[in-house]
Amino acid sequence: MDGVPGNTQCPIAPGSTFTYRFRADLYGSTWYHSHWSAQYGSGLFGAMNIYGPKNVEYDSDLGPVMMHDYYHGYYEDAVKKTLADPASGQAGPPLANNNLINGKASNGPAPMASFNVTSGKSYRLRLINTSAASVQKFTIDGYTFTIFANDFVPIVPYDTDVVTLAIGQRSDILFKASGKSTDAVWMRAFRPPPCGPTAGGEEVTAAIFYEDADRSQRPTTSPGPNAYNTYCGNDPLSQTVPYYPIPAGDPTTTEVLPLAFRSNGTALLWYIKDQTFRINYNDPILLESKLGNLDFPEIQSVHNYGTNKSVRFIIENPGNQPHPMHLHGHNMFILQEGPCAGDGGVQGGPPSGAPRPATTPAPSTPAPSTPAPSTPAPSTNGTKRDLNIDYGLKVKREDKQGSCWDGTIVNPWNPQRRDVHMLMPGSYIVIQWFQDNPGVWPLHCHIAWHLSAGMAWMVLENPDAIANDVEIPSIMSQTCRDWTTYSGENIVKQIDDGI
Repeated sequence: MDGVPGNTQCPIAPGSTFTYRFRADLYGSTWYHSHWSAQYGSGLFGAMNIYGPKNVEYDSDLGPVMMHDYYHGYYEDAVKKTLADPASGQAGPPLANNNLINGKASNGPAPMASFNVTSGKSYRLRLINTSAASVQKFTIDGYTFTIFANDFVPIVPYDTDVVTLAIGQRSDILFKASGKSTDAVWMRAFRPPPCGPTAGGEEVTAAIFYEDADRSQRPTTSPGPNAYNTYCGNDPLSQTVPYYPIPAGDPTTTEVLPLAFRSNGTALLWYIKDQTFRINYNDPILLESKLGNLDFPEIQSVHNYGTNKSVRFIIENPGNQPHPMHLHGHNMFILQEGPCAGDGGVQGGPPSGAPRPATTPAPSTPAPSTPAPSTPAPSTNGTKRDLNIDYGLKVKREDKQGSCWDGTIVNPWNPQRRDVHMLMPGSYIVIQWFQDNPGVWPLHCHIAWHLSAGMAWMVLENPDAIANDVEIPSIMSQTCRDWTTYSGENIVKQIDDGI
């Protein structure tokens, strides 16, 4: 029920319906969105709250705070601009025109989003970045708050005055309404220009009204010191400690995935380990895997990791754009991050009081009863490669297949877990996950335009279990029959990689 067309199912044909049924085996704050091309960038998404145990106490749940960029043009126009060859004179990243909270702006005559609180009470806010291409900085004027969950993972609470959310990320915060009953306060979401192309409208505000506030008047509070911070990265790995500890252990396979951006002669495309991606809507990968057919075309970028128990990726980004990397079907361990060879410099600076992570922070002191995992540095091949990065920028670097990482792990006995993490410019991240969920799971950049341009790597997990143990509802076949009928009578405008 992952819903990715051409991957787990055929697309839902116009005039047809499909009901998603799934077991909510994780809990927290999340969102659903279309995976047809970059369609969600034009608004096809929404929030989901999945309720479960609390790791902090609060009086009331104020629900989702969705922060997202807004484009005056339709998503198809943005995709065409993204893929255009530089020689055409039409190439370049789409520019966001505005920023919204829960679908509402704070400039112009349209109504803004607002939240009601009572003095002395505490509240849960479910922060979600549903943008197509923008990092979001969340603040509340004059307040600090407590982060107690990231994505689907409860964490040891810590206090801050700013939350940085890459696209797709969620953070649950505890806000204590410590003001007077007549107060009105601004909540802010800011898109840092260095983190994504923009045509203006970087900030949106929403009002927090106390019980006796004058709701006919807008708040007059001023932004805090980190409201306009331009550092694109997430908080240091050492700061985020999962509430329920799980050690990462040793992987049974490791792979290095360098990123590149270049023309294939007709379009600008993203490549992962020299491979770009395009889906076939009429022949979903999962359904073929169920039949035991594992010989996929190279352009589908399907990578079979068999029955390996644990997989580790070292993802290297030599360019000058950040990439929020997302893995479907798993909470991935984020083991390490840091600078990589190359001259795509890191933009901006970290929030005050939260220094940028060191290149190789020392692991936490191990628990006496837990042996330290063995983490040898990956081997190198010493080859050189020229990479076309970011709309024509040439970057030369030594591509030594993982030499950016020295093998250290931040808190190996309980590393950060989440399903999206920001890969900074000129940097690497090390991710790992347990192969305990048989299926076909996309690993991709969550910038809609980058994904449209082929930045996806399909993880085929335990195909034997897919063939023998995974139950695929018969409605999947009916959905494909409906789609085959539709696509046989209509031209399907697949102008990008399809997801």
